[in-house]
Amino acid sequence: MKTVMKTGPDGHSNDLPGKAVLPRQAGAATLSGALRVTGRVKEPLVLSIEELCGMETEEARDIAVNCGEGTPVGRIESCRGVLLENVIGRAAVLKEDHNDTKKMYIVASASDGYKAVFSWQEIFNTQIGGGVMVLIERDEKSLGAGGLELISLEDYFSGPRYVKGLETIEVLMVG
Repeated sequence: MKTVMKTGPDGHSNDLPGKAVLPRQAGAATLSGALRVTGRVKEPLVLSIEELCGMETEEARDIAVNCGEGTPVGRIESCRGVLLENVIGRAAVLKEDHNDTKKMYIVASASDGYKAVFSWQEIFNTQIGGGVMVLIERDEKSLGAGGLELISLEDYFSGPRYVKGLETIEVLMVG
């Protein structure tokens, strides 16, 4: 059974209710291994590992990683990361029409070409979104530059949307 705990930038837990939308941080680094947010954003956003570590984080323990058929392929004893919704909240997403978010989707891409897809509504309007994390630490080890990961903790089978070597988050729109 997995457990999730919210922590602040200093690593201490807090009782902040709801889901924070953080302002875009000016002057983000452009270092290799950083996370890029592109697509329907005013301008591409680049978050360094240090900037991600400074954001509010969540912790989870005892996560079974199963492939799409349900076969166990691994286990994560502990991890710490930033909710994807908070990463996207740092970017100035372009919403020109009231219904734009109903047509938006998010693609998380890895350095090896692997991709995972989420709808906007899934991230910002369902329980799933509260468990999609950009991991900065796994099994008590920092993932460091070039080693970021993304996992969807609320999926029945987390393997298909477990992205290792995460490089880019794209906010796109159908049609």
